[in-house]
Amino acid sequence: MDRPTGCLPCHAGAGLIAAGEVRMAPLLGLPQLLAGHGRDPHVTIRAAGVDPARFTDPENSIGFTTVGRLLTQAAADTGNPCLGLTLCRHHGLDVLGLLGRAVRLAPDVGSALRALILHLHLHDRGAVPALWEAGPHALFGYSIDCADVLGTQHIYDCALAVMQNILRELAGPGWRATEVRLFRTAPALLTPYRQLYRAPLRFGAQQAAVVFPAADLKRPCPEADPLAYAAALRQLAALETRADARLADQVQRVLYRLFMSGEVEATDLAGIARLFALHPRTLNRRLRAEGTSFKAVLEATRYAIARQLLRDTRLPANDIALALGYGSAAAFGHAFRRWSGTTAIRWRSRHGAA
Repeated sequence: MDRPTGCLPCHAGAGLIAAGEVRMAPLLGLPQLLAGHGRDPHVTIRAAGVDPARFTDPENSIGFTTVGRLLTQAAADTGNPCLGLTLCRHHGLDVLGLLGRAVRLAPDVGSALRALILHLHLHDRGAVPALWEAGPHALFGYSIDCADVLGTQHIYDCALAVMQNILRELAGPGWRATEVRLFRTAPALLTPYRQLYRAPLRFGAQQAAVVFPAADLKRPCPEADPLAYAAALRQLAALETRADARLADQVQRVLYRLFMSGEVEATDLAGIARLFALHPRTLNRRLRAEGTSFKAVLEATRYAIARQLLRDTRLPANDIALALGYGSAAAFGHAFRRWSGTTAIRWRSRHGAA
């Protein structure tokens, strides 16, 4: 039996990134950062198996596995345990290219974040963003959906710094988060995190997310321009057409967001078909034409999230089972052994928690 994989294959068009990759833009400052610590950037970059020439163009792409290895190497060489935060503490919409330019033109923060989430795979196809509301709070979250990645704490530090800065750009001067939740355990040095976020920090959290008042979703964006925003969305739509995204990829992204935002009840075939405005049989027929099925995509998504939570958090198996829609830890355990050939406990002991 074929086992599900964390990242479904993608057939990206010319100049567009493939599954499991991200644009180089957020990483372009790494050579300068290394040099500032007295390191030869080429030595560190090559030691991680990366060609330094990749840093010449923000539109180049790099795999998440390579990013994790590179940031781990850079952190070791510089002695900086929060290297991802240092690297991305000034980045925001600027690193998203065309998507960033489009988002800043949105009428309000909620519209901007939803557009960003809808189109982020044009910039980043190794993780899934999410936006959800919980009572008076909104959460803007980020989850790596490729499980076999080292150094995820550095990637999450980078991503959350960018997300925090994006929210500040969109909400205007004076905006501040209610809380910042991080998968990683608390580092020995907290000062850089406190200086950036200026908000309560929760380490070892179930989500990697920036929490803020839900009312802020209605804040008008400082650079809102309805006509320019509509034109920018048309440009993004044209890129989507070029990307020729498979339906299976789209379904997996939606499933991932639903699971990570706690909307497990909406992850069945009927619920997903409604979101795509398709009859369930039509959805499955189109997936079969791509060589898969809804059940296979659902299993692949659950397996990817299970490995991510086992690797990046210290959540007990029962909590992971509930997050994935299983009735018990035993049912989750049976599924995980079927997927991986080993137990969740053994898998976690080998890969550790970030």
